[in-house]
Amino acid sequence: MNEQPFLTDFPLTVFATARRRLQAAIRNASAIVTRSSLRGYAFLFSDVLPPDFLSAIDPTKRQHSFGHPPVFRAWLAQILEANPPARRPSVISRAGRQPADCPVPSSDTSSYCKARGRMSPDFLKDIHRRICKHLRSRVAGRDMWNGPNLKAVDGSSVQLMDTDENQEAYPQSSSQKKGCGFPHMGIVGPLNLGHGGWEHVETCPQSRHETIAAATLTRHLEKSDLLLGVRAFASYELICRTLAQGAHVLMRLHQARDHALDWNHGKKISPHERLVTWRCPYQPAGSSMARADWDALPKTLEVRLIKLSYENRAGEKGELILVTTLTDHQGFDGIELAGLYARRWDIELKLRDFKTTLGMESFDIRPFRSEP
Repeated sequence: MNEQPFLTDFPLTVFATARRRLQAAIRNASAIVTRSSLRGYAFLFSDVLPPDFLSAIDPTKRQHSFGHPPVFRAWLAQILEANPPARRPSVISRAGRQPADCPVPSSDTSSYCKARGRMSPDFLKDIHRRICKHLRSRVAGRDMWNGPNLKAVDGSSVQLMDTDENQEAYPQSSSQKKGCGFPHMGIVGPLNLGHGGWEHVETCPQSRHETIAAATLTRHLEKSDLLLGVRAFASYELICRTLAQGAHVLMRLHQARDHALDWNHGKKISPHERLVTWRCPYQPAGSSMARADWDALPKTLEVRLIKLSYENRAGEKGELILVTTLTDHQGFDGIELAGLYARRWDIELKLRDFKTTLGMESFDIRPFRSEP
């Protein structure tokens, strides 16, 4: 029999099934070995989070079974394996200590859970900054759009444990009878569409409007960023905060302005585009800004409106109006901006990855709040 190069994905009619079964068995065995201990997970992410880095940022500086680095790796394994019970990461942690000739921890999962609760927020923030830096280093010119770095913002919610503390910090929906629903925590954050990673997350009660939490996200924007979002985020306050960071927005026009819109106002660019000037409104009751900061906002704001025709899933036709601070219609074509807005839906897929694929619709945590 003549030897030929073998590629796994070729059809069975080309290569023998026995060899394919052998390769599949090797892959499965390799995956089992990798997931059976912390050493395997440490190897998988060694190029991003090398052991020396984790040891350097460990605030305890102690080498023990439930130190920050091993507990973090066990926690990572728990997330990547669709959030199994704490017994699984506890087993992984014990397996990871045996090759190092260290005492094997107890099989009781309470030690792992307590160690996870003691993990320093600064330790996790350092890891997050390291991951974001690594992701940014891999962004190429083709991942950007005519220069701007694309970011999308959206919000969702996760279910928490039904405790008095969680109910107070993140109350259940007002439509549910008291005591019959679980607390829900709202989450909102920007997704970098260049590398596909979440760069920051804010939390708030689900009943609070997403833009209240999102307003603080603008400090994480950088010059030349272009922020995409649904109409709920297209507020005067958030747009001004974004411009102050040197970034721009491309969003659907807020429903309040959409209802009161007179298309004949402003400067005509084309039948489907206009430049309009907004005046600073009165500060809404739900704004998180101090009154002095609100008074310091620009009194007027020039924006560009782009009118689109679309067809929904039911086949019904309608009009959609976008608002952007990219007012240079020659440098930024309106048709291209309209197509670019569709990229905002990428964040919906990432939310699905976060909640459904990783099994994180529910969080077994104590209440916590994002820093102001």
